[in-house]
Amino acid sequence: MSEVCLVFIGSPLLDIYAERDETLLKKFGLQKDGCLRADEGHDLLFRDLFLSPDSHLSAGGSALNAARIAKWAMRPKGQVAFIGCVGCDEYGEWLRDQLMSEDVIPLFVKEPKAKTGVCACLTFDGMRSMCTRHGASAKFSKEHLYLEHIYSKVKTAHCIFIVGYFVGHSPDVVLDLAENCSPSQVFSLSLSAEYICREYSEALTKVMPRVDVLFGNEVEVKAFATALCGDRNIEAVEEAIRVIKQLPRSRTLQPRIIIVTRGSEPVFVDDGNDNLRVFDVPKDVPVVDSVGCGDALAGAFLASYVVNRGIDSSVKVGIDAAAKIAQVHGCNPLAI
Repeated sequence: MSEVCLVFIGSPLLDIYAERDETLLKKFGLQKDGCLRADEGHDLLFRDLFLSPDSHLSAGGSALNAARIAKWAMRPKGQVAFIGCVGCDEYGEWLRDQLMSEDVIPLFVKEPKAKTGVCACLTFDGMRSMCTRHGASAKFSKEHLYLEHIYSKVKTAHCIFIVGYFVGHSPDVVLDLAENCSPSQVFSLSLSAEYICREYSEALTKVMPRVDVLFGNEVEVKAFATALCGDRNIEAVEEAIRVIKQLPRSRTLQPRIIIVTRGSEPVFVDDGNDNLRVFDVPKDVPVVDSVGCGDALAGAFLASYVVNRGIDSSVKVGIDAAAKIAQVHGCNPLAI
């Protein structure tokens, strides 16, 4: 197990959480319980929050969340590396230092013409307002895959995980990974978002023959199945899974596993052998923040599955990790 290596590829973000008042929101044009895409005028906001002693900083982004949880689940054994693009700034350096402190290997590409991605989450009076700059996080390209420090790790990884967001901004990266992934490597994909499933279903379809483990929540899975059916509305999760199962799959590979999270409802898992398994989620969990629960399940599942290939045991490890993350703010393994 000490030689096992998992590689996660995604869009790294510096997450900043802070309690603020409505005056600050008005100053920067933020909305109550809203989410705004940042412009240059928000650079000062990010800077002030970054330097403020009462702000909480965290390494974020879906794939990075999953990577950190995977390393937490593996404890000292096994390697976890994260690949993504950051800017040449102090935010990128903070992310690098943070990953190293958690024993996650940061394989960053530095983009000199873009700033590191940041997501600020401001809370006040029980509400929250978010402001996000994707910046360099969306600049990862196919050429970056072949940089020596990245290519060497990708080729030797036992498991590769990539998020669906990349299908939106870097589809050639996802397709290249799928086409060149060896049969012995576990190739895993997260659907990431409903709009990805709707607007990029054709690109997802091209990648699916090589996907060994597919993650998605019930909204994403139904949206993907609906797109595959020519927009015939798919309302049941079970039907959506049946539709996705029909996508081509090489006979030389193991059956595709489809894992569907459903919030506090049981997790559905299709093992590719006409068995739809149902795994209960603990009902007595005091939920503090549900953000990152799906990422936690994916990361912990892969950390277990890549070692023992046990679906049932790995799903249970994933559900346990998600339940723990639900009890803390953000997807923060250090708080568990």
